Amino acid sequence: MTSLGRMLSILKMFGPDSLAIEVEDIAQKMSLSRATAYRYVKELCDSGLLTRAEGLYTLGPRIIELDWMMRLYDPLIHSGRELMAEFSKATGLTVYLSVYFDGHIINTHIEAAQQKHGFTFGRGRPLPLFKGAQSKVLISFQKPHRLKKIYEEFISQDPELDLSWKEFSSETKRIRKDGYCLTHDELNLGLTGIAAPIIDSENLDEIRGSIAIVGSTSGFELFDKNALIERLQQMTRTIAESAHQSPH
Repeated sequence: MTSLGRMLSILKMFGPDSLAIEVEDIAQKMSLSRATAYRYVKELCDSGLLTRAEGLYTLGPRIIELDWMMRLYDPLIHSGRELMAEFSKATGLTVYLSVYFDGHIINTHIEAAQQKHGFTFGRGRPLPLFKGAQSKVLISFQKPHRLKKIYEEFISQDPELDLSWKEFSSETKRIRKDGYCLTHDELNLGLTGIAAPIIDSENLDEIRGSIAIVGSTSGFELFDKNALIERLQQMTRTIAESAHQSPH
């Protein structure tokens, strides 16, 4: 790994349970000398990616600036924002745009008819792998070699999932065949989620993200499930086509 790669790997050390880090921890976990760790941290601070607070280091203001730019220019958000808002307003359901990267499932945009809801995983907070509709869709539609790697590195190591490769492979194959995933109570008790993939309109083997609709299980009983799924899949196709044409 290059020096730049090692320096940027420091950012991967931050997470929901590690919001502030000491330089000594960085040096130890990355097998660096204290001098090298301090040099990397200084460069990250100079760029605004980290900031110092009471002897610890946390994510810096440049992260917020990058997030602001992403909200403005990300092709999926740019293409899906209005469609998601319209869907949420019409149904009262919350609509999530999510992506997969480097072993993480992240909600990048949310449209909710009601701002107050009891959902545990909001924008930016990583979701559990292969738990919940959007997570299962984003993983299931990965290419075969990626699926195997995801299983070996993450799924097989998670005692809560307790899935053999055969079971995992069978479930992902079913989701791909259906073209969507429906789950109950997997992330929040009393909630149902339905997610469909956003497939690249030029490369049909590549998934770019997913759209999920989430609401109370009792609320879902008021809708025609098949009609909801059909409308959801139409929305993902429209977003995919628009994102490909987007100048952003």
